[in-house]
Amino acid sequence: MAFRRFASYLLITVLAVLCLFPAAAPAEEKAETIVRVGWYETPFNHKDAYGRRSGYAYDFQRKIAAYTGWKYEYVEGSWAELLQMLKDGRIDLMSDVSYVEERTEYMLYSNIPMGSELYYLYISTDNKDILPNDYSTLNGKKVGITQGSYQCGLFADWMDTFGVSADVIELSCSELDSLAMLRRGDLDAFVTLDTYGDVESYMPLWKIGSSDFFFVVAKDRTDLLAELDTALNRIQDENKNYTEQLSNKYLRNYGTNFYLTTDEKDWLESHGKIRVGFQDNYLAFCAADANGELTGALKDYLAIASGVLDNAAVEFEAYVYPTAAAAIEALKNGEVDCMFPANLTDYDAEQEGVVMTTPLMRTEMDAVVRAEDQKDFLRRSTVRVGVNRGNPNYEMFLMDNYPSWTPVFFADTPTCLKEVAAKNADCIIISNYRYSNIAAQCRRLNLTTVYTGVDMDYCLAVKEGNPELYSILSKIIGHVPESSVNASLNYYASETVTTSFMDMLLNQLPAIILGVACLVLLFLLLRGRARQRKEAE
Repeated sequence: MAFRRFASYLLITVLAVLCLFPAAAPAEEKAETIVRVGWYETPFNHKDAYGRRSGYAYDFQRKIAAYTGWKYEYVEGSWAELLQMLKDGRIDLMSDVSYVEERTEYMLYSNIPMGSELYYLYISTDNKDILPNDYSTLNGKKVGITQGSYQCGLFADWMDTFGVSADVIELSCSELDSLAMLRRGDLDAFVTLDTYGDVESYMPLWKIGSSDFFFVVAKDRTDLLAELDTALNRIQDENKNYTEQLSNKYLRNYGTNFYLTTDEKDWLESHGKIRVGFQDNYLAFCAADANGELTGALKDYLAIASGVLDNAAVEFEAYVYPTAAAAIEALKNGEVDCMFPANLTDYDAEQEGVVMTTPLMRTEMDAVVRAEDQKDFLRRSTVRVGVNRGNPNYEMFLMDNYPSWTPVFFADTPTCLKEVAAKNADCIIISNYRYSNIAAQCRRLNLTTVYTGVDMDYCLAVKEGNPELYSILSKIIGHVPESSVNASLNYYASETVTTSFMDMLLNQLPAIILGVACLVLLFLLLRGRARQRKEAE
């Protein structure tokens, strides 16, 4: 009893003591950081017709906010106006600023650059006075440059290098307004990024230079700089290719690659049509149709490619060869100027005396295997892979990606498939766009596919020692839309499916006729019995 009374007194005492102390306050949430960021209309910062923001800098800033928790307040103006506002402390953050020593007096640069950019001198497409092969034609011309920009010093150095004396006009308006002045003829030329392109109105003539560009913060915002640098490091750790991906997404290089140089135009005019050798029976990529003419995705590609350059129309002439190896030999012998498809490493190309362009097309590579082997196929340590004779692309693919696999050579793809079914080979490798060609045979042989996890690029091969042609093709390839290429590949792959289905029907026609005849006979027999029953009644 006494113990119970003591415990009650103790509880009351503890409660009384607790009442003397204020309750612990909940942990305060971190105050939201408002960052005033400069916004100027360029490919770095863009608003669409609905007012939605996008662009290189915008996406980058959103990624930074994911790591910092910043809330942005967008302040609009021209680049020159915003640079002054940063000096005055009226904004906190600005993107796309090249490093200039004098600027460090009133701004803080991030440790890691946002990326790198090129600068070009643009002229109106109507301008016939400034000639691409004569720098002196720029003398005395009015050249606009954004006031206070890095390009000012860069262009001054460029003029000294080439002995040019132009009338430089520094502009405080937006770059889009400056380009409008160029279109109207108020300027003879304008120096800006290579990300602007309106081939009907103006074109880049000369590359002036390049530089890295950075995020910068106001001089007194060291707190923001520390968070910014931490975020940039974390973004780089997350994805080392982030800036390259943004550049591919937003900063399409309009550069001089839309235009042939004088030497390239002279080569094209004297040479005439570019002769392209291609492999037969290789749909959806390329093949000869019933008339011997090129069909497949390569046909559509060359049709688009002939018109992508702004100052020249390119004509192509296609020549068919039974295998890729035969087309390469034709290239080496001078019968054609380039060949497709090619997928040689730099070393193998050197041994053949050819060079590879950048890829025209890309495809996933599948292994065709016996159905019972599908589950465990990629775990095998030894694989015998059937390879068509005369197809160096697949041989190189195996050397690069599956060097432990043993190639077994056969006459053609149908033979390879039969040998896989007969267990004389374990698989064949085929493009996913080409599977429709063999689907019917695979069903009959109880074969199926496994994605290898590896893709193959298909390029044009050009004979060594032909730099003009290589440059022309490289410029063309850079401007054929990838979406158009993929659409063509899908079209010809599906067309092959339709053809294969019709072929299957034709192959089964005798069985179909027999089946229909049996049904008709059965129908007549049943009808006769029904008539006999009726007469018996």
